Amino acid sequence: MKRIYAIVTGDLVNSRNYNAKIWLPVLENSLKEYSCNFDIFRGDSFQAEVELEKSFEILFYIKAKIKSLGQLDVRLGLGFGSIENLDKHIKNSTGEAFINSGEAFDELKKELMNMRSPWYEWDVPINLMLQLSTELANKWTENMAESVAATFENPLANQQELANILHRKYQSQVSTELNKASFMKIKKVIEYCTHELLKQC
Repeated sequence: MKRIYAIVTGDLVNSRNYNAKIWLPVLENSLKEYSCNFDIFRGDSFQAEVELEKSFEILFYIKAKIKSLGQLDVRLGLGFGSIENLDKHIKNSTGEAFINSGEAFDELKKELMNMRSPWYEWDVPINLMLQLSTELANKWTENMAESVAATFENPLANQQELANILHRKYQSQVSTELNKASFMKIKKVIEYCTHELLKQC
């Protein structure tokens, strides 16, 4: 049975309206959280190999980190499949996972997230859940996005600890921000999609 890899392809929305010194370190550090093999190229485009178990989580983590900066957003294509050649520069690598990731990204129009796998019938319900979850995430304010990102970064922290990390005066602010961000609904989608992916593999 061939090994399945996960590849994320993306770029930033509205990046030309912002100084790269603001968003580039955030993007780079976000990718480092989930990947040991990534490239940022053509200014605001990027590609990363990620663990299957984290492949859906990273989509919403990157979105949270970028949206915490203001009016910026991100478009993301997630692809699964085999890899023929994994180069030290991931943009020079080849294989089914890269093709699927690139095609998932190229199919983006008004949507900001899309996924493609070798199991085409599976793609339809998963993409529907992703797109509905993205609609919720598109409404995140800077503070909501900060709280979501901090929760991903500190999965064992309670809300008082998160409030301290985020320099919020009250723990209730974090709770309110996560509720408004529909974080638990999005987290359930991430968990479901991840569970179903691992069954396919």
